[in-house]
Amino acid sequence: MNGRERFLAALAGEPADTLPIVPVVDGFYAPKVIGRDNDECFLDGDCMAAALTAARERYGYDGILAEMGLGDPPSVLGCPVEVQGNDVPLVVETLVDGPGDLEKIGTPDPWAGGKMEPVQKVVEAAAGRHAVLGSVRSPFEYAATVRGLAGFMTDFYRDPDFVHRLIRAMLPATVVTAQALAQAGVDAVVIKDSFASSSVISPDHYREFAFPYEVEAIAELGGEVPVILHICRNSGPILAQMAQTGADALEVDSLVDLAAAREAVGPGITLKGNIDAVAVLEKGTVADVEAAVRRAAAAADGRFILSSGDSIPRETPDENLAALVEYGRKYGS
Repeated sequence: MNGRERFLAALAGEPADTLPIVPVVDGFYAPKVIGRDNDECFLDGDCMAAALTAARERYGYDGILAEMGLGDPPSVLGCPVEVQGNDVPLVVETLVDGPGDLEKIGTPDPWAGGKMEPVQKVVEAAAGRHAVLGSVRSPFEYAATVRGLAGFMTDFYRDPDFVHRLIRAMLPATVVTAQALAQAGVDAVVIKDSFASSSVISPDHYREFAFPYEVEAIAELGGEVPVILHICRNSGPILAQMAQTGADALEVDSLVDLAAAREAVGPGITLKGNIDAVAVLEKGTVADVEAAVRRAAAAADGRFILSSGDSIPRETPDENLAALVEYGRKYGS
């Protein structure tokens, strides 16, 4: 089997020759593989596509997380973005200060400004040999982005009706971007809802403000493309609800026990994760990586994609990422 076939088999709950390995190697790690700074690749689609493709070719894992471009000028739904050197791209100006600003929100064109070009180039280079995953923010995460996280969380208490109206206004952005990714040829879409983590908000707030719109977004996609729901850090208290969103797979981070996750979600959904990207991959040894992979492969119990729990940092040693793949093959078979 090739990498794409392994990945699709894991999503469908079908047998494969070995566990698929799809680490979160994105624009934070991949540029160093081709000797470029992160800001160069975030602002240049050719650079990003080349970096993501080169990283997969170097390490031999089964799927690429294809980054969309930030556009020209760089922005997220009209919020200006700055990226310098190897820092994380940052939204430097929010769009929504209150209910009166909801009229500023429109439905974006994911193809404008060359945003989809890196994804198309990665899909073309993959040529069906390995999987390509696209990513989009959830309505909840888009809402937090355009409002600013601190103000957004305060609104939970001050004006929950406004929170719902704002998140609903973001729903089309998630859906049209996911549809564009499907049109570009990705094999699955990762819906990122990092701010919905129980490390950030309460499980009750997740169920009130994030969960309903995850369900709606996934339903609107109508099975057009498989969906992986990503909520990082501690998603343990909300796993049962995540499994009810309609997602084909759940991406869980290192704070989540895989055996407990399997018990919470049942046998009919694929888990993806959950090697610690910082403590194990960035700061650990090859022996630490081997031990973590062995534990994950043993605990996954069924439909599973081996991965880091979140983005792999740029400072991760080359030998640790190589070990993730080497021992994934050894223990995943």
